[in-house]
Amino acid sequence: MREDRALGAPSVIASLRASWRVRLIRAFLVVWFTLAPVISVLGLALLAYGWAYANRIFQGVTILGVHVGGLSPDEALQRVSSTRSGCSLPYVSLTGQDQEWTLSLCDLGGRLDMAGAVEQAWSLGRSGVFRRDWLARLALLWRGYDVVPTFALESGPALVYLRHIARSVGHPARRAELWVDGLQARVDASQEGRELDLGRTMDAIEAEVQRAMGSSGWREMSRIARPGRVRAGAGLVLLEPIAVPLRFRTVVPPLTEVAGAEEQVRAILQWPLSLVVDAPSLGDDGSVTTTTRHWMVDRATLASWLTLEQGRTGGSLAVRVEVSGDRVRELMLRLDREIAQPSRPARYQYDAETGELWPLEPGQMGYALDVQAATLRVMEACVSAQREVPLPLTLMPPPVMREDLARLLPLSLISEGESSFQGSTPERLRNIRLAAARFHGVAVPPEAVFSFLEHLGPVTTANGYSPSWIILGDRTVLGPGGGVCQVSTTCFRAAFWGGYPLVERWPHTYRVGWYEPPIGFDAAVFSGVTDFKFRNDTETPLLIQTAVDESRARLYFRFYGSPRTRQVSMEGPVTANPVKAGDPILEPDARLQPGARVLVDQAHDGIDVTLYRVVEEDGQTVREKIYSRYEPWPARYRVGPASR
Repeated sequence: MREDRALGAPSVIASLRASWRVRLIRAFLVVWFTLAPVISVLGLALLAYGWAYANRIFQGVTILGVHVGGLSPDEALQRVSSTRSGCSLPYVSLTGQDQEWTLSLCDLGGRLDMAGAVEQAWSLGRSGVFRRDWLARLALLWRGYDVVPTFALESGPALVYLRHIARSVGHPARRAELWVDGLQARVDASQEGRELDLGRTMDAIEAEVQRAMGSSGWREMSRIARPGRVRAGAGLVLLEPIAVPLRFRTVVPPLTEVAGAEEQVRAILQWPLSLVVDAPSLGDDGSVTTTTRHWMVDRATLASWLTLEQGRTGGSLAVRVEVSGDRVRELMLRLDREIAQPSRPARYQYDAETGELWPLEPGQMGYALDVQAATLRVMEACVSAQREVPLPLTLMPPPVMREDLARLLPLSLISEGESSFQGSTPERLRNIRLAAARFHGVAVPPEAVFSFLEHLGPVTTANGYSPSWIILGDRTVLGPGGGVCQVSTTCFRAAFWGGYPLVERWPHTYRVGWYEPPIGFDAAVFSGVTDFKFRNDTETPLLIQTAVDESRARLYFRFYGSPRTRQVSMEGPVTANPVKAGDPILEPDARLQPGARVLVDQAHDGIDVTLYRVVEEDGQTVREKIYSRYEPWPARYRVGPASR
């Protein structure tokens, strides 16, 4: 029996163990079938809650006490913006130096970042981590979360007010300064400055307002235990202005060494400056002489030029005495206007038989003050022992000097232009002589463009011109200078036969008998409208000589210069498109006798004319076309009233 009992003990233990497992399984099944429905219902409820608020802020979220749970972000932004507008912000009290300024945060440009607050409210319970999001959503339902927007100042409005305050509370630093009092140097001691630190003051206002508003966070009490709803606007109710001390900074003036500057000022002002200019002039024989002129810069003027600047010397600041370049330049500009003179070309007479050349008009040496170089010289002299300053000039000699032509002697006759003024009135002949004399002795520089009108000058009665017939518009009238085109035409012909490039040439409006034959070989000029120009395309100057032969009624332009191998010939003229002048034009004139008729303009037929100039030089031939269009010009009569 003992053996039986001994053998039966393990089986009893195994039986007990199996019984315990059964009980545990039964207990688990009871709990599972009890809680499973609850868990399923709770899970479904949570899923339904998340789905219902997929596009809305979860319940329990407020922004500055304004409930936004259940609203879309746009609806939430609209609600908080209308309830918590920027102008409902409290006041701030800025204090400093026993002064106080109470200002509206709205006026200072204070703004609440409502858009950022709504974005923060929307993110609550939406981290993307399932377990964390559901715990956050449950916490929002149980306790609630209040979002406080970020407060910031707009720099523009805030700086307007703060700069106004800064003017009344600060004072600038004053460094040790050396200044000129009359003709003496004076020294002022340095002084620390104090100024409002605008950036730090704005940061302090933002920080104090944010502190007064509080920070975003969970509610301390559960929503169930918290009595009633939070009153609208509770997050912004501040009975007293928010105190903000102004932030200042001390401005320490740089250490300045002024010891040696006083002696330097005394040395500059000890003696005046003497400015010297050697002005050149041309003699009748082309020689250059100089005339010396002096100007004095007194000590008072020198004192007005001085400026005191700070610079670093050996690692420390020191006062540096300088002369104002702008003020010296002003004086140099005034001197330049006083002494400068333009260059005037000389005019020369040449005797082709003897080969002699002499000036008709000596010309004038042009010069102007080199303002930049003179300014530097005077500034250097101010700080040196040299008190006499020679001022540099920029010389502008005449474009052709006598020696330029003398090197070419004897001059060769390059070309000749000729025209007839047979039948001219005394007035027209007078104008021809006067205009031709303006070109006698003119020297054209190498590669220069010759302008007829530039050398002719104004054609007025004040300059000696007589009234004679000229073409004006669509008629021929009496005016000063009739006959000048005889001179321009003759000059054109000399340039033509010389082979010089023609830059500008105009024909007359209608055919003029004085300039024919050949037809189409004329050049019209009219002040400010039409000019005759040619270019001296050689490397040596060209001398113009004119002659009026009244016995033969001939005008000559002769061009002299260095010998040339150029050969010039003419082809044509070729005419085309003739047009009759048409019926005469009758103009009533009550001043005439009845039935009287006076010829004003002669009739001229219109025609197109083409000349060709052939230039041969150095084995090359150039053929140039010169075209003229002459308009038909009907006769014009002045007629008296009809006979009764």
